[in-house]
Amino acid sequence: MIEKTQTVQELKKKKKKWIPIFASKEFHNEQIGETYLEESEQCMNRVIDINLMMLTRDPKKQNFNDKLKINEVVNNQANTELVGYSMQVAQLKRITKKGRNKVDDSFKYKTSDNIEMWIKPILLTPALTYKTSLKELRMVTRAFLIKYVIKNTFSDIMRDIISGNLQREIKGNSKKSHPIVSCIIKDAYRVQ
Repeated sequence: MIEKTQTVQELKKKKKKWIPIFASKEFHNEQIGETYLEESEQCMNRVIDINLMMLTRDPKKQNFNDKLKINEVVNNQANTELVGYSMQVAQLKRITKKGRNKVDDSFKYKTSDNIEMWIKPILLTPALTYKTSLKELRMVTRAFLIKYVIKNTFSDIMRDIISGNLQREIKGNSKKSHPIVSCIIKDAYRVQ
């Protein structure tokens, strides 16, 4: 009986509080939510998966998610950093159609600020194509991305992916070897 009253008293002593969570600098440090904790340091290193449309206020981005990691707590406010970007599975099924080839690639790159990251582009051809052409398309895209990533920081790369600039550059570069309908970045994230 004594143990039960002690635990009840211990629970009453602990007070929780609301701690606001702010987005990373790529999204102008806007508040994205709150968490209810006893100590503000308990939220360190938590990863938040949030829809990109909520961050950019652009309905065209509703099929993509961002991963934000809480990296510091200052004055009972949690600040985050951008660590990943991904396409929703339902959208991936929607874009693949009969009579077209889909070229997937996945490769680890090192940025100019020495951060290792994975980028997974998807290229869609207008019609069915030979495997040798698809292989050449994959190699041209990989070579372009190696040159691009070495010159840029992780933050700049993620900003270009979110805005769609990198996808347009890949599409323009890949058209030299084989025509493609579109380029989509399925995943891009920091190696933890």
